[in-house]
Amino acid sequence: MTTLDLTHHLTAALAPMLGEEGRLIVGFSGGLDSSVLLHALAQNDGLKARLIALHVHHGLSPNADVWEAHCQAVSENLGVAFISARVTVTGDGNGIEQAARNARYDVFQQHANSHDLVLVAHHNDDQVETFFQRLFRGSGLTGLASMAAVRPLLDDSDVLLVRPLLDVSRKQLEAYAQAQQLTWVEDESNTDTRYERNWWRNELLPQIWQRFTGREESLKRTLEQLQSDQALLQELLKPEIDACIAYCDWPGTNELICSIAALNDKPKHHRPYLLRGWLASCGVPMPSAAMLERIQREVIEAAEDRNPQVVLGDICVRRYQQHLYVTRQLDDVTPCIIDLGSNTRFPWAGSTITVTNTSEEGLASGRYDLIPAYSCVGQTLRPAGRPQKTLKHIWQENSIPPWLRDRWPLLLQDGKLCAVVGICNDQTVVVAHGIAVKWLS
Repeated sequence: MTTLDLTHHLTAALAPMLGEEGRLIVGFSGGLDSSVLLHALAQNDGLKARLIALHVHHGLSPNADVWEAHCQAVSENLGVAFISARVTVTGDGNGIEQAARNARYDVFQQHANSHDLVLVAHHNDDQVETFFQRLFRGSGLTGLASMAAVRPLLDDSDVLLVRPLLDVSRKQLEAYAQAQQLTWVEDESNTDTRYERNWWRNELLPQIWQRFTGREESLKRTLEQLQSDQALLQELLKPEIDACIAYCDWPGTNELICSIAALNDKPKHHRPYLLRGWLASCGVPMPSAAMLERIQREVIEAAEDRNPQVVLGDICVRRYQQHLYVTRQLDDVTPCIIDLGSNTRFPWAGSTITVTNTSEEGLASGRYDLIPAYSCVGQTLRPAGRPQKTLKHIWQENSIPPWLRDRWPLLLQDGKLCAVVGICNDQTVVVAHGIAVKWLS
Protein backbone atom coordinates (compact mmCIF):
# COMPACT_ATOMS: atom_id res chain seq x y z
CA MET A 1 0.00 0.00 0.00
CA THR A 2 1.54 3.30 -1.10
CA THR A 3 1.67 6.48 0.97
CA LEU A 4 -0.99 8.06 -1.21
CA ASP A 5 -3.23 4.99 -0.93
CA LEU A 6 -3.00 4.72 2.86
CA THR A 7 -3.41 8.45 3.43
CA HIS A 8 -6.43 8.47 1.13
CA HIS A 9 -7.84 5.41 2.92
CA LEU A 10 -7.51 7.07 6.32
CA THR A 11 -8.93 10.37 5.12
CA ALA A 12 -11.98 8.62 3.67
CA ALA A 13 -12.49 6.53 6.81
CA LEU A 14 -12.35 9.56 9.13
CA ALA A 15 -14.32 12.01 6.98
CA PRO A 16 -17.82 11.00 8.24
CA MET A 17 -16.73 11.57 11.85
CA LEU A 18 -14.75 14.79 11.42
CA GLY A 19 -16.56 17.95 12.37
CA GLU A 20 -15.31 21.50 12.01
CA GLU A 21 -13.78 21.22 15.46
CA GLY A 22 -11.93 18.45 17.21
CA ARG A 23 -8.48 16.94 17.22
CA LEU A 24 -7.14 13.59 16.10
CA ILE A 25 -5.40 12.08 19.10
CA VAL A 26 -3.21 9.17 18.00
CA GLY A 27 -2.20 6.61 20.60
CA PHE A 28 1.50 6.57 19.72
CA SER A 29 3.54 3.77 21.29
CA GLY A 30 6.40 4.13 18.83
CA GLY A 31 5.85 0.61 17.46
CA LEU A 32 5.39 -0.24 13.80
CA ASP A 33 1.61 0.05 13.70
CA SER A 34 1.20 3.43 15.39
CA SER A 35 4.26 4.80 13.55
CA VAL A 36 2.63 4.03 10.20
CA LEU A 37 -0.70 5.46 11.33
CA LEU A 38 0.85 8.73 12.53
CA HIS A 39 3.07 9.10 9.44
CA ALA A 40 0.25 8.45 6.95
CA LEU A 41 -2.08 10.91 8.68
CA ALA A 42 0.64 13.57 8.74
CA GLN A 43 0.84 13.45 4.92
CA ASN A 44 -2.54 15.19 4.74
CA ASP A 45 -1.98 18.85 5.65
CA GLY A 46 -5.61 19.27 6.77
CA LEU A 47 -5.39 16.31 9.14
CA LYS A 48 -1.86 17.13 10.26
CA ALA A 49 -3.00 20.43 11.75
CA ARG A 50 -5.34 18.49 14.04
CA LEU A 51 -2.95 15.72 15.03
CA ILE A 52 -1.67 15.05 18.53
CA ALA A 53 0.67 12.13 19.19
CA LEU A 54 -0.17 10.89 22.69
CA HIS A 55 2.41 8.54 24.20
CA VAL A 56 1.68 6.62 27.41
CA HIS A 57 4.79 5.76 29.42
CA HIS A 58 3.78 2.62 31.34
CA GLY A 59 7.12 2.13 33.04
CA LEU A 60 6.92 -1.64 32.56
CA SER A 61 10.02 -1.97 30.38
CA PRO A 62 13.60 -0.88 31.12
CA ASN A 63 13.46 0.72 27.66
CA ALA A 64 10.41 2.87 28.43
CA ASP A 65 12.42 6.12 28.63
CA VAL A 66 14.09 5.36 25.28
CA TRP A 67 10.72 4.72 23.65
CA GLU A 68 9.37 8.00 25.01
CA ALA A 69 12.33 9.94 23.61
CA HIS A 70 11.96 8.19 20.24
CA CYS A 71 8.27 9.07 20.03
CA GLN A 72 8.98 12.71 20.82
CA ALA A 73 11.70 12.89 18.15
CA VAL A 74 9.48 11.25 15.50
CA SER A 75 6.61 13.63 16.30
CA GLU A 76 8.88 16.66 16.09
CA ASN A 77 10.29 15.51 12.73
CA LEU A 78 6.74 15.16 11.38
CA GLY A 79 5.72 18.53 12.79
CA VAL A 80 3.05 16.92 14.97
CA ALA A 81 2.18 18.02 18.51
CA PHE A 82 3.43 15.54 21.12
CA ILE A 83 2.20 14.70 24.61
CA SER A 84 3.63 12.07 26.95
CA ALA A 85 1.81 10.86 30.04
CA ARG A 86 3.34 8.62 32.70
CA VAL A 87 1.21 6.09 34.54
CA THR A 88 1.69 3.53 37.26
CA VAL A 89 0.33 0.14 36.29
CA THR A 90 -0.81 -2.15 39.07
CA GLY A 91 -2.41 -5.55 38.59
CA ASP A 92 -6.14 -5.74 39.35
CA GLY A 93 -6.60 -9.50 39.08
CA ASN A 94 -7.19 -9.41 35.32
CA GLY A 95 -3.54 -9.50 34.28
CA ILE A 96 -0.91 -6.84 33.68
CA GLU A 97 -1.88 -6.44 30.01
CA GLN A 98 -5.44 -5.50 30.91
CA ALA A 99 -4.26 -3.20 33.68
CA ALA A 100 -1.92 -1.40 31.24
CA ARG A 101 -4.73 -1.09 28.70
CA ASN A 102 -7.05 0.38 31.34
CA ALA A 103 -4.39 2.90 32.38
CA ARG A 104 -3.77 3.82 28.74
CA TYR A 105 -7.44 4.38 27.96
CA ASP A 106 -7.86 6.48 31.10
CA VAL A 107 -5.06 8.72 29.80
CA PHE A 108 -6.80 8.99 26.42
CA GLN A 109 -10.01 10.03 28.19
CA GLN A 110 -8.20 12.64 30.28
CA HIS A 111 -6.71 14.33 27.21
CA ALA A 112 -9.71 14.09 24.85
CA ASN A 113 -12.69 16.41 24.52
CA SER A 114 -16.11 15.50 23.16
CA HIS A 115 -15.29 16.69 19.61
CA ASP A 116 -11.99 14.77 19.46
CA LEU A 117 -11.34 11.36 17.95
CA VAL A 118 -8.92 8.96 19.62
CA LEU A 119 -7.19 6.82 16.99
CA VAL A 120 -5.46 3.52 17.73
CA ALA A 121 -3.53 1.40 15.24
CA HIS A 122 -5.17 -2.01 15.63
CA HIS A 123 -5.05 -3.77 12.26
CA ASN A 124 -6.57 -6.86 10.66
CA ASP A 125 -4.06 -9.27 12.19
CA ASP A 126 -4.97 -7.94 15.65
CA GLN A 127 -8.61 -8.52 14.79
CA VAL A 128 -7.92 -12.14 13.88
CA GLU A 129 -5.95 -12.73 17.09
CA THR A 130 -8.82 -11.29 19.12
CA PHE A 131 -11.29 -13.58 17.36
CA PHE A 132 -9.31 -16.73 18.17
CA GLN A 133 -8.70 -15.67 21.77
CA ARG A 134 -12.41 -15.13 22.34
CA LEU A 135 -13.38 -18.27 20.43
CA PHE A 136 -11.42 -20.40 22.90
CA ARG A 137 -12.84 -18.50 25.87
CA GLY A 138 -16.36 -19.53 24.92
CA SER A 139 -17.50 -16.09 23.76
CA GLY A 140 -20.83 -15.61 22.05
CA LEU A 141 -21.66 -13.45 19.07
CA THR A 142 -20.74 -10.18 20.78
CA GLY A 143 -17.25 -11.42 21.61
CA LEU A 144 -16.62 -13.17 18.31
CA ALA A 145 -17.47 -9.99 16.43
CA SER A 146 -14.15 -8.82 17.91
CA MET A 147 -13.10 -5.16 17.79
CA ALA A 148 -15.43 -2.48 16.47
CA ALA A 149 -14.05 0.08 14.04
CA VAL A 150 -15.77 2.87 16.01
CA ARG A 151 -17.05 2.84 19.57
CA PRO A 152 -17.13 5.03 22.68
CA LEU A 153 -13.64 5.35 24.18
CA LEU A 154 -14.93 4.23 27.57
CA ASP A 155 -18.37 2.81 28.23
CA ASP A 156 -19.74 6.09 29.61
CA SER A 157 -17.65 8.40 27.38
CA ASP A 158 -18.79 10.81 24.67
CA VAL A 159 -15.36 10.54 23.00
CA LEU A 160 -15.08 8.13 20.08
CA LEU A 161 -12.35 5.52 19.78
CA VAL A 162 -11.57 4.84 16.10
CA ARG A 163 -9.60 1.97 14.60
CA PRO A 164 -9.08 3.04 10.98
CA LEU A 165 -6.61 0.25 10.12
CA LEU A 166 -8.79 -2.77 10.87
CA ASP A 167 -8.99 -3.72 7.19
CA VAL A 168 -5.23 -3.31 6.67
CA SER A 169 -2.86 -6.23 7.27
CA ARG A 170 0.40 -6.12 9.18
CA LYS A 171 2.22 -7.07 5.97
CA GLN A 172 0.83 -3.96 4.31
CA LEU A 173 1.95 -1.83 7.25
CA GLU A 174 5.43 -3.36 7.10
CA ALA A 175 5.65 -2.65 3.36
CA TYR A 176 4.58 0.95 3.94
CA ALA A 177 7.12 1.44 6.74
CA GLN A 178 9.96 0.04 4.63
CA ALA A 179 9.03 2.14 1.60
CA GLN A 180 8.98 5.29 3.77
CA GLN A 181 12.13 4.27 5.64
CA LEU A 182 10.39 4.65 8.98
CA THR A 183 12.06 3.70 12.23
CA TRP A 184 10.16 2.21 15.13
CA VAL A 185 10.71 0.56 18.49
CA GLU A 186 10.27 -3.12 19.24
CA ASP A 187 8.70 -4.05 22.57
CA GLU A 188 10.75 -6.98 23.85
CA SER A 189 7.63 -8.43 25.47
CA ASN A 190 6.11 -9.04 22.01
CA THR A 191 8.16 -12.23 21.67
CA ASP A 192 7.21 -13.56 25.10
CA THR A 193 4.76 -16.36 24.38
CA ARG A 194 3.72 -16.54 28.01
CA TYR A 195 1.32 -13.78 26.98
CA GLU A 196 -1.64 -15.36 25.23
CA ARG A 197 -1.84 -12.90 22.34
CA ASN A 198 1.85 -13.36 21.57
CA TRP A 199 1.39 -17.12 21.50
CA TRP A 200 -1.38 -16.81 18.94
CA ARG A 201 0.63 -14.32 16.91
CA ASN A 202 4.01 -16.03 16.96
CA GLU A 203 3.21 -19.72 17.32
CA LEU A 204 -0.20 -20.94 16.20
CA LEU A 205 -1.51 -18.50 13.59
CA PRO A 206 1.57 -18.82 11.33
CA GLN A 207 0.94 -22.60 11.28
CA ILE A 208 -2.74 -22.09 10.45
CA TRP A 209 -1.97 -19.79 7.54
CA GLN A 210 0.72 -22.14 6.28
CA ARG A 211 -1.77 -25.00 6.29
CA PHE A 212 -4.67 -22.94 4.89
CA THR A 213 -2.95 -20.68 2.39
CA GLY A 214 -5.00 -17.67 1.32
CA ARG A 215 -7.73 -18.13 3.93
CA GLU A 216 -7.02 -14.81 5.67
CA GLU A 217 -9.48 -13.07 3.37
CA SER A 218 -12.17 -15.67 4.12
CA LEU A 219 -11.76 -15.12 7.85
CA LYS A 220 -11.93 -11.37 7.30
CA ARG A 221 -15.31 -11.82 5.58
CA THR A 222 -16.47 -14.01 8.46
CA LEU A 223 -15.59 -11.29 10.96
CA GLU A 224 -17.41 -8.67 8.89
CA GLN A 225 -20.50 -10.91 8.80
CA LEU A 226 -20.34 -11.48 12.57
CA GLN A 227 -20.18 -7.73 13.14
CA SER A 228 -23.15 -7.20 10.85
CA ASP A 229 -25.11 -9.91 12.67
CA GLN A 230 -24.21 -8.40 16.04
CA ALA A 231 -25.35 -4.93 14.94
CA LEU A 232 -28.69 -6.37 13.78
CA LEU A 233 -29.14 -8.32 17.01
CA GLN A 234 -28.52 -5.18 19.08
CA GLU A 235 -31.02 -3.24 17.01
CA LEU A 236 -33.70 -5.92 17.50
CA LEU A 237 -32.97 -6.31 21.22
CA LYS A 238 -32.97 -2.61 22.11
CA PRO A 239 -36.76 -2.27 22.65
CA GLU A 240 -36.74 -5.37 24.89
CA ILE A 241 -33.76 -4.10 26.87
CA ASP A 242 -35.37 -0.67 27.28
CA ALA A 243 -38.55 -2.32 28.58
CA CYS A 244 -36.53 -3.87 31.44
CA ILE A 245 -34.80 -0.65 32.49
CA ALA A 246 -35.98 1.78 35.18
CA TYR A 247 -34.19 4.67 36.87
CA CYS A 248 -32.91 5.50 40.34
CA ASP A 249 -30.78 8.23 41.90
CA TRP A 250 -29.18 6.48 44.86
CA PRO A 251 -25.60 7.54 45.65
CA GLY A 252 -22.88 5.18 44.47
CA THR A 253 -25.41 3.44 42.25
CA ASN A 254 -25.78 3.44 38.48
CA GLU A 255 -28.95 5.28 37.51
CA LEU A 256 -30.12 2.42 35.26
CA ILE A 257 -31.70 -0.48 37.12
CA CYS A 258 -33.24 -3.66 35.73
CA SER A 259 -36.74 -4.86 36.62
CA ILE A 260 -36.67 -8.54 37.51
CA ALA A 261 -40.40 -8.80 36.77
CA ALA A 262 -39.89 -7.39 33.27
CA LEU A 263 -36.90 -9.67 32.78
CA ASN A 264 -38.85 -12.76 33.84
CA ASP A 265 -41.71 -11.76 31.56
CA LYS A 266 -39.44 -12.44 28.55
CA PRO A 267 -38.68 -15.88 27.12
CA LYS A 268 -35.96 -17.65 29.09
CA HIS A 269 -33.51 -17.74 26.19
CA HIS A 270 -33.81 -13.94 25.83
CA ARG A 271 -32.77 -13.18 29.40
CA PRO A 272 -28.96 -13.52 29.11
CA TYR A 273 -29.02 -11.09 26.17
CA LEU A 274 -31.21 -8.66 28.09
CA LEU A 275 -29.00 -8.87 31.17
CA ARG A 276 -25.90 -8.29 29.06
CA GLY A 277 -27.61 -5.34 27.31
CA TRP A 278 -28.57 -3.76 30.63
CA LEU A 279 -25.06 -4.20 32.02
CA ALA A 280 -23.58 -2.70 28.85
CA SER A 281 -25.86 0.33 29.24
CA CYS A 282 -24.42 0.69 32.77
CA GLY A 283 -20.88 0.72 31.38
CA VAL A 284 -20.01 -2.76 32.66
CA PRO A 285 -17.51 -4.67 30.48
CA MET A 286 -19.03 -7.65 28.69
CA PRO A 287 -19.57 -10.43 31.27
CA SER A 288 -19.00 -14.08 30.44
CA ALA A 289 -21.82 -16.58 30.13
CA ALA A 290 -20.68 -18.07 33.45
CA MET A 291 -20.98 -14.68 35.13
CA LEU A 292 -24.48 -14.18 33.74
CA GLU A 293 -25.43 -17.58 35.12
CA ARG A 294 -24.10 -16.52 38.53
CA ILE A 295 -26.21 -13.36 38.47
CA GLN A 296 -29.28 -15.43 37.59
CA ARG A 297 -28.63 -18.10 40.22
CA GLU A 298 -27.06 -16.13 43.09
CA VAL A 299 -28.87 -12.81 42.77
CA ILE A 300 -32.15 -13.09 40.87
CA GLU A 301 -33.11 -16.51 42.28
CA ALA A 302 -31.82 -15.92 45.84
CA ALA A 303 -34.28 -16.25 48.71
CA GLU A 304 -36.56 -13.29 49.34
CA ASP A 305 -34.98 -12.48 52.72
CA ARG A 306 -31.47 -12.22 51.27
CA ASN A 307 -29.51 -9.20 50.03
CA PRO A 308 -27.47 -11.01 47.37
CA GLN A 309 -24.64 -9.65 45.27
CA VAL A 310 -22.13 -10.75 42.65
CA VAL A 311 -18.83 -8.89 42.38
CA LEU A 312 -17.58 -7.91 38.92
CA GLY A 313 -14.19 -6.25 39.31
CA ASP A 314 -14.75 -3.01 41.21
CA ILE A 315 -18.56 -3.05 40.95
CA CYS A 316 -21.35 -5.22 42.33
CA VAL A 317 -24.62 -6.46 40.87
CA ARG A 318 -27.23 -6.47 43.65
CA ARG A 319 -30.94 -7.10 44.11
CA TYR A 320 -33.36 -4.95 46.07
CA GLN A 321 -37.15 -4.80 45.86
CA GLN A 322 -37.22 -6.90 42.69
CA HIS A 323 -34.77 -4.74 40.78
CA LEU A 324 -31.13 -5.32 39.87
CA TYR A 325 -28.62 -2.57 40.66
CA VAL A 326 -25.03 -1.91 39.61
CA THR A 327 -23.18 -0.32 42.53
CA ARG A 328 -19.67 0.88 43.25
CA GLN A 329 -17.76 -0.18 46.32
CA LEU A 330 -18.45 2.58 48.84
CA ASP A 331 -15.42 4.35 50.28
CA ASP A 332 -14.97 4.66 54.02
CA VAL A 333 -16.15 7.94 55.50
CA THR A 334 -14.79 10.17 58.24
CA PRO A 335 -17.09 12.11 60.61
CA CYS A 336 -16.62 15.85 60.23
CA ILE A 337 -17.77 19.21 61.56
CA ILE A 338 -19.65 21.28 58.97
CA ASP A 339 -20.62 24.92 58.67
CA LEU A 340 -24.33 25.12 57.83
CA GLY A 341 -23.99 28.84 57.23
CA SER A 342 -22.13 28.46 53.94
CA ASN A 343 -22.57 26.60 50.67
CA THR A 344 -20.09 23.78 50.35
CA ARG A 345 -19.44 20.43 48.66
CA PHE A 346 -17.26 17.64 49.94
CA PRO A 347 -16.79 13.92 49.23
CA TRP A 348 -18.74 11.28 51.08
CA ALA A 349 -18.40 7.52 50.45
CA GLY A 350 -17.36 8.05 46.84
CA SER A 351 -20.14 10.55 46.16
CA THR A 352 -20.77 14.14 47.24
CA ILE A 353 -22.43 15.94 50.14
CA THR A 354 -23.77 19.42 49.35
CA VAL A 355 -24.75 22.03 51.91
CA THR A 356 -26.85 24.87 50.51
CA ASN A 357 -27.94 27.93 52.51
CA THR A 358 -31.02 29.61 51.05
CA SER A 359 -32.10 31.36 54.24
CA GLU A 360 -31.48 34.94 55.33
CA GLU A 361 -32.31 33.99 58.91
CA GLY A 362 -29.59 33.19 61.39
CA LEU A 363 -28.67 29.63 62.18
CA ALA A 364 -29.45 27.95 65.41
CA SER A 365 -26.30 28.12 67.46
CA GLY A 366 -24.32 25.02 68.21
CA ARG A 367 -21.98 22.52 66.69
CA TYR A 368 -23.04 20.50 63.65
CA ASP A 369 -21.41 17.16 62.92
CA LEU A 370 -21.91 14.84 59.98
CA ILE A 371 -21.45 11.16 60.80
CA PRO A 372 -22.13 7.83 59.05
CA ALA A 373 -25.15 5.91 60.30
CA TYR A 374 -23.02 3.03 61.61
CA SER A 375 -21.72 5.48 64.26
CA CYS A 376 -25.25 6.16 65.50
CA VAL A 377 -26.65 2.68 66.13
CA GLY A 378 -29.57 2.64 68.55
CA GLN A 379 -30.44 6.34 68.33
CA THR A 380 -33.91 7.51 67.34
CA LEU A 381 -35.55 10.69 66.11
CA ARG A 382 -39.09 12.01 65.78
CA PRO A 383 -40.03 13.32 62.32
CA ALA A 384 -42.57 16.16 62.30
CA GLY A 385 -46.05 14.84 63.13
CA ARG A 386 -44.78 11.27 63.50
CA PRO A 387 -43.97 9.00 66.42
CA GLN A 388 -40.42 8.23 67.49
CA LYS A 389 -38.54 6.22 64.85
CA THR A 390 -35.47 4.06 64.88
CA LEU A 391 -33.09 4.29 61.96
CA LYS A 392 -34.16 0.80 60.92
CA HIS A 393 -37.76 2.01 60.57
CA ILE A 394 -36.63 5.06 58.60
CA TRP A 395 -34.62 2.88 56.19
CA GLN A 396 -37.61 0.60 55.63
CA GLU A 397 -40.19 3.38 55.23
CA ASN A 398 -38.03 5.20 52.70
CA SER A 399 -36.87 2.08 50.83
CA ILE A 400 -33.19 2.81 51.44
CA PRO A 401 -31.11 0.02 49.87
CA PRO A 402 -29.31 -2.06 52.52
CA TRP A 403 -25.83 -1.40 51.10
CA LEU A 404 -26.24 2.37 51.67
CA ARG A 405 -27.60 2.29 55.21
CA ASP A 406 -24.37 2.02 57.22
CA ARG A 407 -22.79 4.96 55.42
CA TRP A 408 -25.88 7.15 55.16
CA PRO A 409 -24.97 10.64 56.49
CA LEU A 410 -26.62 11.77 59.73
CA LEU A 411 -26.55 15.34 61.07
CA LEU A 412 -25.92 15.95 64.76
CA GLN A 413 -26.56 19.22 66.59
CA ASP A 414 -24.52 19.41 69.78
CA GLY A 415 -24.26 15.63 69.76
CA LYS A 416 -27.99 14.97 69.29
CA LEU A 417 -29.33 13.36 66.12
CA CYS A 418 -31.27 16.06 64.30
CA ALA A 419 -31.54 14.84 60.70
CA VAL A 420 -31.19 11.89 58.42
CA VAL A 421 -29.73 13.73 55.45
CA GLY A 422 -32.14 14.05 52.56
CA ILE A 423 -34.90 12.12 54.36
CA CYS A 424 -36.21 13.71 57.55
CA ASN A 425 -35.47 16.09 60.45
CA ASP A 426 -36.18 15.64 64.14
CA GLN A 427 -39.00 17.96 65.23
CA THR A 428 -37.47 18.47 68.70
CA VAL A 429 -34.20 19.92 67.40
CA VAL A 430 -34.01 23.46 66.03
CA VAL A 431 -32.34 23.54 62.62
CA ALA A 432 -32.46 26.74 60.57
CA HIS A 433 -34.99 26.83 57.75
CA GLY A 434 -33.57 27.11 54.26
CA ILE A 435 -30.60 24.84 54.90
CA ALA A 436 -30.43 21.85 52.57
CA VAL A 437 -27.96 19.04 53.09
CA LYS A 438 -27.99 16.40 50.34
CA TRP A 439 -26.06 13.26 49.49
CA LEU A 440 -25.71 13.18 45.73
CA SER A 441 -24.79 10.34 43.42
